Formats: sequence, C-alpha cells, structure tokens
Amino acid sequence: MSFRRAAKSAGISLVLFASVAALVTGCGSSTSTANGTGGKTGAAGTGAGGKLGLGGAGVGGMIVDAGPILPSCTPADPTMAALLDFNAVMAGATQAQFGDFFAAFSGGTYEYPAAAIVSDFSGMTWHMTGTVADYSGFGLYFVCKANLSAYTGLQLDIGGTFTSNGMGDGGIPAPRVTVGLAQVADQLDTAHAGMPSWGTCTANCNSPSRAINLGATPVTVNLPWTSFSGGTPVGALDPTAITSVFFSFPWRGGSTSQYTVDVTIDNIMFTGGNAPPVDAGSGADVGGGGDASDAAADRASTD
Repeated sequence: MSFRRAAKSAGISLVLFASVAALVTGCGSSTSTANGTGGKTGAAGTGAGGKLGLGGAGVGGMIVDAGPILPSCTPADPTMAALLDFNAVMAGATQAQFGDFFAAFSGGTYEYPAAAIVSDFSGMTWHMTGTVADYSGFGLYFVCKANLSAYTGLQLDIGGTFTSNGMGDGGIPAPRVTVGLAQVADQLDTAHAGMPSWGTCTANCNSPSRAINLGATPVTVNLPWTSFSGGTPVGALDPTAITSVFFSFPWRGGSTSQYTVDVTIDNIMFTGGNAPPVDAGSGADVGGGGDASDAAADRASTD
C-alpha cells in the first residue's frame, strides 16, 4: 500500500502532528477551535508534505486545522540513532514521542483507524491490538523532513499474530506488514497537493516499501535503505529526504475479510553510519519470500 492510500483511508494527515508541534514551539502556525469545527476539507495529499481533508481533528486534546506548516519547518539531520525503546512513556499515553519538538529531530507514533487499532505502552513496548476492517496500519511521523543518510537503515523488534474475529471467510492473511518510507520524490508537489509541500511528484505517487513477515515472538529486524523499492515516480529510496515511516496491514476489502491483530514493537533505531553496531545474533533481515508479490501489489495501488 502506498503512504497516500494509507493516509487517505485513515482520514488523517501526519502534517497535523507537525502543526501541533509548531503550536507548542512557535516554529510555525496553524489554527485551532475549541469545538472541532471549522477545519478545512482538502484534496488528498501525500503524507507529511501534503494535505488531507480532516474537517477538524484533534491531537492531545487540541482541535487543529489540517493546514500544514511544511515546508516552512527546518529539515532535521538526526544525531541520535535510538528513537524509541518505550521505557519512559507516561502512563495512559496514546502515543510515544522522541526528540524535544524544538531543536532536535522529533516525532512520534500513530496508528489508524484510531478507533480500530489501539496502542498500549504500559509494558514498555508499543503494543497494538484491534480489528482490521479497512485500510489499517501504524507508523512514525516526523515533525519535519529528515536527512537519514548518516545511517544505512532502520532496526526494530517486531512480532505479532493475526486471528479470526468471526467476520472473515477463513482467509486470514499470513502475519506480515508492508513497511515504507515517505520520501519527497514520491509525494505530491505544492500545485497538486493544494498547499505548500516538500513533494516533487505530480501524479500516481507511491512510496518505496517492502514486506516483512511476523512471528508470534518479536525478533530484531534490520531494514536497510537499499531493501526498499517500488516507489513512483522514483523507485529507489533516497534517505536524504524522508518525512515519515509507515506500516500497513494486509487488506483485501469487504466486510468478510476482517481479522484481529496483536502486534508488539520495541527498540526502534537507525543502523549503520553514526549508529552503534547491531548486537551479535540479532538484526535479521526478515521479509521478501512469498510476501514480495503482495508488497508489489500494495505499491501498485495508487488510488
């Protein structure tokens, strides 16, 4: 699945999170209302550089207009390899964050649809449960465009199971997720997004992605930048211009294709370059195989 479709299906814009950060730090501007009305309804965008109609949406109890601050924010060059180990997430938090939302590379977690996929951090991990009954997934938003070229890939511990919820037809997909990185070259440009955007794509925009298999017990997975492909119009990943990381669950469509998910993630970090070495015996590059065609099919979906 492309990031564009995922965000459209979620009815959210990752720009929203950046707008909230701007309101807190004074790095940009947005509008807010007390009752959630007055939000703009916009054409589909392409993640953190685009615009998605929200009609007003809330983050952290604040109702924020869907208009982005990008590309007026300052692009980031991450200096820390470790992003999230979830050991210090506040009790009751609905998202985990990294950075200071001011000078350092910053962002946090999200999942969609919010009512269907629920995050819990009480076990000092990112534990997501819920029902896939539409395009669904999760990811990491960045407050601004990031240059990740100091590193060679992403590493995380991930595992999970898919089970029937009684609404399926027995065709529960094999446990896997498609992971992608939203990059500037494959995001809609300002003219087509309808507002300022980092993007340079004009149509049929898709982000480079790849599929990874899930086991019931989390394992450490390495995702080198070179393993991502299938973007349009630029197929390969350019780590110098990344705006988010997204994961999507398999979805065939239709009410008879529902299933439940139970996924756990921990120890999200960058690898290679400025990052510390991967522990011996970990860091398997998991994926491909029978899932490659599924990932390609997801990438081919452009809406």
